[in-house]
Amino acid sequence: MFGVFDGHGGREVALYTEDHLENAIKSSEHYKKGDYGEALRQSFLEIDRQLEGKEGREALAKMKRSNPPNKAPLFKLLGEITSPNTGEEGDDAKLMLDSIGCTANVIFFDNMKRLYIANAGDSRCVLARAGKAVPLSFDHKPDNAEEKRRIEAAGSTIQEGRVDGNLNLSRSLGDLKYKINKDL
Repeated sequence: MFGVFDGHGGREVALYTEDHLENAIKSSEHYKKGDYGEALRQSFLEIDRQLEGKEGREALAKMKRSNPPNKAPLFKLLGEITSPNTGEEGDDAKLMLDSIGCTANVIFFDNMKRLYIANAGDSRCVLARAGKAVPLSFDHKPDNAEEKRRIEAAGSTIQEGRVDGNLNLSRSLGDLKYKINKDL
């Protein structure tokens, strides 16, 4: 199995996914039955369920506090522009844990005979065959007609090619603020 997890809003969801996705796949009933495609799909949903739970949020908060992102050199010179995080347990809202996400592109080999590809976001999977690029995934972008209908049905809008004017892809792991309606 191979995977690419490209974080946005922070690297924490990508790191969490890297550490937890294999277990989410292998513990799936679909995996145990040999339905690897559905096991991959369900594992993406399972990662979101874990991130919504107390342990997942605590893991993200701990990662964010222990390894804050590097500041641009100009910000280092100017000092803090916003008030710094105090590191107290009540500061999770300041960490914006619901605004961290990642794309995921996973390739699973079934005894080197069959490939299964799972994709969320705009990280691409391409196979080279006889010197030609063969796409194995497609980008989930807000301006795609099917994705746009799904996003609008969920109560969001597309502004300047972005979900609610912010997120420039239409599917991801994490980004929990876009996944509040559990009926969808």
